[in-house]
Amino acid sequence: MSVRQTIKRHYKIISLLRLRPLSYEEVQEEMNMDPDSIEESLLTSQRTFQRDILDIASIYGIEIESDRSQSKYFIKDDLEETHSQRLRENFEILNAIRLSKSLGNSLVFEERRSLGTQNMAGLLHAIQNSLKVKFDYHKFYDDTDSKREVMPIALKEARNRWYLIAEDGDTIIKNFALDRIMSLLITEIKFKPISYNVHQEFKDTFGIINGTNEKPVNVLLSFTPREGRYIESLPLHRSQKLITKNDEEYQFTYFIRPTYDFKMELLSYGDQVKVIEPETLRQTLKKKLIEAIDLY
Repeated sequence: MSVRQTIKRHYKIISLLRLRPLSYEEVQEEMNMDPDSIEESLLTSQRTFQRDILDIASIYGIEIESDRSQSKYFIKDDLEETHSQRLRENFEILNAIRLSKSLGNSLVFEERRSLGTQNMAGLLHAIQNSLKVKFDYHKFYDDTDSKREVMPIALKEARNRWYLIAEDGDTIIKNFALDRIMSLLITEIKFKPISYNVHQEFKDTFGIINGTNEKPVNVLLSFTPREGRYIESLPLHRSQKLITKNDEEYQFTYFIRPTYDFKMELLSYGDQVKVIEPETLRQTLKKKLIEAIDLY
């Protein structure tokens, strides 16, 4: 059996058991109803299934146990790291694309420009080997192009875009959207990496804007029940906590920097959200909404 088949079988088992506990026979029945599983010959013996469970715990950090009283398997601990989860999701998307080629218009993508991911491999090489990079960069702020030579630190995803976090000059940390980087050159010039913890620096930030004067504050938001259900299932920020949930509203608290992109995100919800605290953020959004009304 190929490595691809093994990976696909692992992903299928994880997906099924995340829905509900299943017996070995039920897992096989589910796979037997999946055209892709049949095409790839993913059905296996119980011995191979047991080996898969051990491999899934080792590779993905997802521990599967058996409820002997019901002869069903369930996920006990799900410690899958973010990068592993994204790899699995992307693998499943690629597989769906392959499958959809024979199913007409069954898979419809949103039209958008390239994310600049063609530069990711080169930038990762530069980051891991502490090599300076040069490129032309287009700024949306003033619609100009500039030549840059920077010391790359990390790649970060924010709001469906990828960004290069880099030291630009005298320990000035800047963000560069990959889709605006052109003519990338990986130089042979080595540099000494600075101490910069990307996870720590961005943990209280929404999106990609960082290094501003805003300090993290406690934010209390009230959403309509309809929008609140979406926010509960897909949190705005890692610090999100549900405070109130009823037929009138969903209230969430956050510990976050009220940066420009966070304010724009809140404004995008229109009359579906209300800022309760802090008062400064409440008044800022109120002013922006009044200015928007004045345009009409």
